[in-house]
Amino acid sequence: MILDAGPSTVENIKQCIYSAKTILWNGPAGYFENKSFLNGTLSIARKISENTEKKSLISVVGGGDTISAINKSEKKYNFTHISTAGGAFLEFLEGKDLPGLIVLK
Repeated sequence: MILDAGPSTVENIKQCIYSAKTILWNGPAGYFENKSFLNGTLSIARKISENTEKKSLISVVGGGDTISAINKSEKKYNFTHISTAGGAFLEFLEGKDLPGLIVLK
């Protein structure tokens, strides 16, 4: 059973973040409810936050689980935009009509 992203995977993800101009992140990297398996998620959050602060990255973070995982850290992170709507967030990006937005048109 895989419960967290391992060190090699985290380093590969960090390299992708380093070279990215925009990041869309939806979903933690492991079984974040157990602090023993939170390292991968928080390592990714740290790198995205660092690059967002340097203005080298636009970061869009979505999903209630992602936000819950990040909130388990005592550190403060900076992202360009945070959305707590995980499934709806992805459906919006896919271009699907969302009932709550249809009524507003």
